Amino acid sequence: MARGRTGTQFVAEMVPAGRRMAARPAFEAGPEVPLIKAKRGDARMGDLVTARMKGAGCEVVAIHGPSTQAGAAIRALIAHEGLGRGFGPKAREEAQQAARTRDEPDPDRRDMRDQRVITIDPEGAKDHDDAIAVAEEGEGIRLWVHIADVSRYVTPGGAIDREAERRGCSVYLPGTVDPMLPEVLSNDVCSLRPGEDRKAFTAHMLVMPDGSVTAEGFHRSLIRSDRRLTYPEVDAFLEGRADLGDAAMEGDVRLAMELSRRLRARRMRRGALDIVTSEPRFHFEGDRIASVEMETQTASHSLIEECMIAANEAVARFLIAKRVPALYRVHADPDQVAIEDLWERLEIIGIPVPPLAEGILTSEQRREAAGVAAHAVRLHVDRTGEGSASLPYMVLRALQKAVYRPDETSHSGLASPAYLHFTSPIRRYPDLVVHRALAHALGLGEPAPDAAMLPEVARDASDRERDATDLERRADRMCLAYLLAQSTHGDDWDRPRDGEVTGVGQSGLFITFDEVFDGFLPFRKMPDDHYVPDDFSAEAVGEETRRRFRLGDAVRVRVHDIEPLRGRVTLEMAEHSPARR
Repeated sequence: MARGRTGTQFVAEMVPAGRRMAARPAFEAGPEVPLIKAKRGDARMGDLVTARMKGAGCEVVAIHGPSTQAGAAIRALIAHEGLGRGFGPKAREEAQQAARTRDEPDPDRRDMRDQRVITIDPEGAKDHDDAIAVAEEGEGIRLWVHIADVSRYVTPGGAIDREAERRGCSVYLPGTVDPMLPEVLSNDVCSLRPGEDRKAFTAHMLVMPDGSVTAEGFHRSLIRSDRRLTYPEVDAFLEGRADLGDAAMEGDVRLAMELSRRLRARRMRRGALDIVTSEPRFHFEGDRIASVEMETQTASHSLIEECMIAANEAVARFLIAKRVPALYRVHADPDQVAIEDLWERLEIIGIPVPPLAEGILTSEQRREAAGVAAHAVRLHVDRTGEGSASLPYMVLRALQKAVYRPDETSHSGLASPAYLHFTSPIRRYPDLVVHRALAHALGLGEPAPDAAMLPEVARDASDRERDATDLERRADRMCLAYLLAQSTHGDDWDRPRDGEVTGVGQSGLFITFDEVFDGFLPFRKMPDDHYVPDDFSAEAVGEETRRRFRLGDAVRVRVHDIEPLRGRVTLEMAEHSPARR
């Protein structure tokens, strides 16, 4: 960001400058800017602030808190990225008007408040997009997927709609969220809260014993969720460690679990990828991180995921049949070079896979190869107990990125010929577009999405999603570095830590250690040899010793340096000299 123009704002850390203070850019390179003495407000040395250029100096316009606190760093990062600015007066007025009309009856809405409906969400969730209900029906299981009817409250082209399209999606950072919709909608009017009447869009279908889906239907509904369950609660029940205190609800959860097994088995038979990953979940006490846990796919996650995938596919098939313009979630098949490079990495690591067919592979062969690689990696991790932090991501990096498109419909990773996003309109703009398309296809008086505008909407939504994902990962790295810094004292700097090689770069190794933390081990801090990475970023080899470090290898490291604000942790090999304090 340019620093010379009066009025320009930037996020900075307050640092000493002689007898005064200066603002040093916190998240980007740039010179320190002298602080105008009378314009510091209550800012103190070490605070993170938003500063504004004023001539040759700057003034403080917002204080985010001490740079030693993770919560303050997250607030500063949000400001740096231009998020957290709230909604304009027109959008806020529209939201309040929507709240005033929440109880107005709709003639085309089916009253389903007598149905037993549950939500299953992460702990601490406030926006509840989806709820489910199940019932036995002959040999099949009837599934109802109720989704918040955001399109009922957000008018196409209105102030909220324009803002939601600009944002593209909600951004979830540790301890906070920058929502796509005003809070009165996302956390209240649209959120499927238990015990309260809520307007929903419902997809229902019959799931047979072989996992096939039939007898699909769609309609607007009025529901009342019986109870909000969390993933840990449902897992504890399914594992026999606790009960839910309601026999009927426990029966529903068991039936939903059986339904999800049917759906998943059918997906796996048709060639869907089976890749297990994890992500950190932080727990805060004020601005301090109290703890972190790695959240992985459990039975309760799978239960909801399979129901949502089935609903998304059902809506996609319906809109394709009706030829109504919509946005689809497209995941292209992996390309030839990516698959060949993946096979080279697997060979280097020592994971056995059958040889690839000669010549140019068909799309089906490339798709099958990705599945073979994912299965081989999972077997290797289960058998050896090594590589769980790196090898699944190695397969993921060989795949194309999923995007939104109006002119293609297939999803390679799910082995689905027709797929879109219908199930999260509170937090994703493409889902709202799909709801409008579905309402039009059902003849509910809604205009169809403008086909001429959809390519641009798809590109923007894909870009916003990618930016949000990158920012969320950056914030996770920052919070992990803060947690490591606040828990590393005295002899902890010299303590050897168990790690795993998760990446091989041009200048060093990326390491996950102590199960949750990430760091970088520069080759220059490996004094026994000069290490050179291979062409496939799968291993580094010492030129003299021929010692190898491969993806998934176990290593022993020490923490050398921590830069929490930048999310950087520098490591060194544990068998060498103690780390610098």
